[in-house]
Amino acid sequence: MTDYRRINVDSGRPLEPLAHYSRAMRVGDMVLQSGTTAIDTKGNVIGEGDIAKQVDAIMAIAEGTMGQAGGKLDDVVRTRVYVTDIALADQAGRAMAKYFKDVRPASTLVQVSRLARPTQLIEIELEAIDGAKQSAQRVSSGSATEELYAYSRAVRVDDRVFISGTASFDDQGDLLHQSRAIYDTILAALDEAGGTPGDLVYTKSFVTDMAQAAGQGQARLEALGEVRPTGTLLGIPALIAPDMLVEIEAEAIIGAATNRQDFYTGDEDERRRGFARAVAVGDVVHVSGCTSLDGNGEVQASGDWAAQFDLCHEAVASALAQAGASLDDVVRRRSFTVAGAEQNRPYGEGPAWFADSRPVSMGCRISGLRLPEMLVEVDAWAIKGAHKNIEWLGPEDL
Repeated sequence: MTDYRRINVDSGRPLEPLAHYSRAMRVGDMVLQSGTTAIDTKGNVIGEGDIAKQVDAIMAIAEGTMGQAGGKLDDVVRTRVYVTDIALADQAGRAMAKYFKDVRPASTLVQVSRLARPTQLIEIELEAIDGAKQSAQRVSSGSATEELYAYSRAVRVDDRVFISGTASFDDQGDLLHQSRAIYDTILAALDEAGGTPGDLVYTKSFVTDMAQAAGQGQARLEALGEVRPTGTLLGIPALIAPDMLVEIEAEAIIGAATNRQDFYTGDEDERRRGFARAVAVGDVVHVSGCTSLDGNGEVQASGDWAAQFDLCHEAVASALAQAGASLDDVVRRRSFTVAGAEQNRPYGEGPAWFADSRPVSMGCRISGLRLPEMLVEVDAWAIKGAHKNIEWLGPEDL
């Protein structure tokens, strides 16, 4: 287990200490930015009604807080963009392209049901690796869309490969066949980056038709054979074109095919469905989206968001323990709550899952999860030993 340099950055925005997360973080050679909206330090929304202004505000926040951790926007290797209205996707993409035209990170853009406030139009996550502007291998499909919005199909830095959210226009109305075409594109990009299917460690699927959601799992089984990356499945309102039913992003670690450890719950239901509960490669541990399902496949705490939220974290902790890690080793946590669920516990109450470690985080509302009784799903990414010797920086350190 390596000793990683860990820096947590608090931007002074009021929610961070209440919800126990950091605005930005360094861990080793990576600098991560939490899901960030256009909020000033007093909690006011910047650029109401103008998504381009909100992008500019977010990027200014990120430049400052990532910079405190020693990171640069020029070294960003992945962006994730969540908009509340897919009609604004073009404006968002063009606004972001100004910042990344020379580095072309992997990127995902989807519509979510809503963010914390109605006037927040966009939330953005960023991941950077020191020196990536010069050292990254960028894989392009040559599409006009990639050129316009300044992103790459995949980005490789050292042994890490980040694959953009990928969609398909094939087989309109058929999510299974769209998913199968997407996996072909993902595997082709991975091959060009020097990887194999066995190196895939992470996938996330965004689907617009939960009635067909099983199709993305079947496609994963067909495409990957015995390979079991982690998986998170989320229902969302829309993708950038009406005929798109699914978008899938992925990550790989070159060499994982020969040294990965895959972990499952007791009955290994995940294996049959094409994913692992957790995948560990060296010190890196990815954990699939966890819900309140019990060992019999029944949803626990029906109707109780807070109880389900806690059960999700208990499931994440259990998966991490199997892999030799703990919740305090988590460096990025995401929670997805269905749009109609009542968040029946304020921030700052209930178990303080990350009070001592404060990973980067994001949370938003989505349209659905795999079963209608599920109210929330949480996924995580951890690095063993990342809980040690955390250096804390705040706005006073700017």
